[in-house]
Amino acid sequence: MSVLGLRDIQLNVPEAVGVGSSATLGCRWALDVGEALYTVKWYHGAQEFFRFVPKELPNTRVFSQTGISVDVSRSGAQQVVLRGVTRGLSGRYRCEVSADAPFFHTVYKSAFMRVVELPEMGPSVRAQKSWYSIGDMLRANCSSPPADPPANLTWLLNGQEVKGLDIPLHDISYARRKPVISDASLEDANRIIFSPWDAISSYEEPVTDNVIDLPGNIGGVAGIPYADSNRKHETTTRLAPRIEQITNKSNIGSDEEKSNKSSSFSQLVIRVQSVHFRKGRLNVTCVAHVLSVWSNSGVLILDEERPQIAPVMGSRDSNSAKNGFCNSASLVGSKGSPKIKWKVLFSSFLDQKPKFDREVINREETSG
Repeated sequence: MSVLGLRDIQLNVPEAVGVGSSATLGCRWALDVGEALYTVKWYHGAQEFFRFVPKELPNTRVFSQTGISVDVSRSGAQQVVLRGVTRGLSGRYRCEVSADAPFFHTVYKSAFMRVVELPEMGPSVRAQKSWYSIGDMLRANCSSPPADPPANLTWLLNGQEVKGLDIPLHDISYARRKPVISDASLEDANRIIFSPWDAISSYEEPVTDNVIDLPGNIGGVAGIPYADSNRKHETTTRLAPRIEQITNKSNIGSDEEKSNKSSSFSQLVIRVQSVHFRKGRLNVTCVAHVLSVWSNSGVLILDEERPQIAPVMGSRDSNSAKNGFCNSASLVGSKGSPKIKWKVLFSSFLDQKPKFDREVINREETSG
């Protein structure tokens, strides 16, 4: 709304703030030359809680009956600062600006601010093991502590975002889900898993009879097509790595109203390929967001398991004897304590000691 003289009002209200924090609400406008400001009023809903009148002393006034704590030292004509916000302060805020006589033009603008309860710590990421071979199935779990609204979880592989299907569960007693699509011929790598998770703090093997099979091949992180970020819920996906995200609501009471804090949980399932490793390592990151207020992440660094060259242990063949190499022994297993038989050829040594006869010294040792 704009009128002659007073115009171009701009309101800056944060989308969300955390419980107990401060919030700065800004309000700017433009006056014609020769026009004076009369009042600036702030409302929460229908209740006025702060007023600025430049011609009065003091020129600020706080209406304490609203329960809103205003930092007067930082508030004035173009902003008001709220201290220690509570959940009850979520709602619509309006800035109303009036010009002085003779016209007393008035303009206003409003915006919604939400007070949220943030997680007490960042997300926790777990996997079955710390090293993986190419072709292994990687199942990683990410859980975020209770928040209102629950944290949104996003997976990154080596810094590349991986998106899938989010599945919110609205009650702690998880209902078993029926398969929507079934094709037993498809690989495990192309399945979205709908599994009940009673304990989100630790890893459990997912229930494999509640699955959705989707066609597709893993083409590596760099080749993954991403879903439209403007769509909140994807009903289908062509992504090979997929995410299962659930929320576990735990109703916790507070002084002013009943809390609706919920934990967030997500599972990433992929078949490991060579393109997933960077210098022998795979960086798996889970990022938790609560609106635009809070963000934190948990990271797993997984190593690539490579074939190890086993030591050749046993009696020396004729070639090694000629070359004078020290070949170590074969392992003979016996109740977990293998016997190691060492044969060491001292031919080069004996060449320098003519007083000794050339011989092969056999020595047996039993390893601990």
